[in-house]
Amino acid sequence: MTTTRPARTRARRRWPFVVVAIVLVVILAAVIGAALVIKRAPTVSALADAQPGAWSSVPLGEPAQNADGSAYNLFVRPGTGTTTGTGSTGTDLIVFFGDGGLNWNAGTTEEPMTPQSSLFGGGNFFTDNVPFYELNTFGGLLRTAADAPFASSTIVYIPTTTGDLGVGDARDVTMTTLDGPSATADFNGYNNTTAALDWVYANIADPASVLVAGSGTGGLNAAFWLGAVGDHYSAAPLFEYSDSSFVTAAALGPTIDPLWGSQFESRYGFTPGSDPLAAAVVHNQSRFGDRLTTLLSQTTLDRTLAGYSAGLDDGYYTPQAGADWNYAMKSTFRSLVPVGVGAYVYVTDTGADSNGETRHVLSTVDAFQTDRQNGITVEEWLSAAVQGGHPESVGEELLRQ
Repeated sequence: MTTTRPARTRARRRWPFVVVAIVLVVILAAVIGAALVIKRAPTVSALADAQPGAWSSVPLGEPAQNADGSAYNLFVRPGTGTTTGTGSTGTDLIVFFGDGGLNWNAGTTEEPMTPQSSLFGGGNFFTDNVPFYELNTFGGLLRTAADAPFASSTIVYIPTTTGDLGVGDARDVTMTTLDGPSATADFNGYNNTTAALDWVYANIADPASVLVAGSGTGGLNAAFWLGAVGDHYSAAPLFEYSDSSFVTAAALGPTIDPLWGSQFESRYGFTPGSDPLAAAVVHNQSRFGDRLTTLLSQTTLDRTLAGYSAGLDDGYYTPQAGADWNYAMKSTFRSLVPVGVGAYVYVTDTGADSNGETRHVLSTVDAFQTDRQNGITVEEWLSAAVQGGHPESVGEELLRQ
């Protein structure tokens, strides 16, 4: 015999789910509402119009464009205590590439990072635009505090909003999954980065020094584009800093070119292969010699990067995938610190959880100036190298464990 619960009982059992749904909607509304009331950064067209010590937004026209079809912007923060002007000279310049994730198939194309996915979960594979309120989250090296070591440097933040490490040059690329569904993507990073650097060159003529940097996958952008920036500012001391940027996968080479249409070897001078960070560091050090100081920071088990590495080869994150990534990262970093290559590393296991997993990115969060490895913060390490002329490696012993 079939029985039916009274309506009152059914309603009573449903109410927890209704409450949870209402709470989630309220949270999302609060986040969106907060974003709407946060003061927007002023929009400027030239460095001369930007306020020292504060972030401004610079719109760039076509062919620059975000993956979601919206207009592409860069962000600039003139150094404190400096006088800006057209063709500004004498400033220390930081060109910083944002962490934009990766887009490599139909599934990742369908799951960009959004406020909703950040709250409720989702693929979060790549950033398809940088909303105006993102500036309010900038910390670490990018923070606006007047007493920060890099406060006097002019920083240009170049977003990566096409999931292609700032090198893609292929529009309307259609990808199909094994079970049929397809998605179309615009890999437009090359045009976006070119437009951003053209603006930098037009507004900052003769910097005292140049640091090309990036966090997460943006650290690979920095390593790839260092050659162009270094060639343009041929007389300036040159630094390259990649933070939390080690991704390795057999599929990386075929993804970077031809999927993204990067024309990589002809444009950047080397083949990225399955370990593009190592390939870029070796190439750049050979190209610029003693003029260049290469700096790399990395935590010992970055689950985000290990997940990308596994996913590119059609896998997914597991403890074994994490261990494989950890082994590969240590091997690569050990190969880059000898005198023959000459990179300096900051490796840390600070804050590792019970699984040994460590944070993703150090340079744009408070950990930059608070967490310590061997008694030294990332900020102190970076400042000593770039501003003090005393680069060194920290946590190198972790590469042998």
